[in-house]
Amino acid sequence: MVLDSGLINIVNVTSGLKGGGILVINTRENLDNIIKKLGADWSIAAIDATSIARELLGVPIVNTTMLGTLVRATGIVKLESLFQPLEKRFGRLAEKNKSAMQKAFQDTMVKEI
Repeated sequence: MVLDSGLINIVNVTSGLKGGGILVINTRENLDNIIKKLGADWSIAAIDATSIARELLGVPIVNTTMLGTLVRATGIVKLESLFQPLEKRFGRLAEKNKSAMQKAFQDTMVKEI
């Protein structure tokens, strides 16, 4: 489940998330605060994707930034395998998007259960 931390205070964001699942979150909060709010029944991957996107892309659009966090949290694909699709999709803006994705991958805080 991928979400923005603003939802934590509004709805039960883990409703439907199975035990042992992975919560990927865009937040400025540290991992300990997130665990206090949500519990520790899930693996949690957290990153301030909005700040990274603003810094590297110039806009608060977090799609490719969160992709880096998702890859770090799951290991479902190798980060490098996404470079060519990003180049095809973003053309001249691909390098900025790859940088945002890589920074998120490197900076993501992960708590595994």
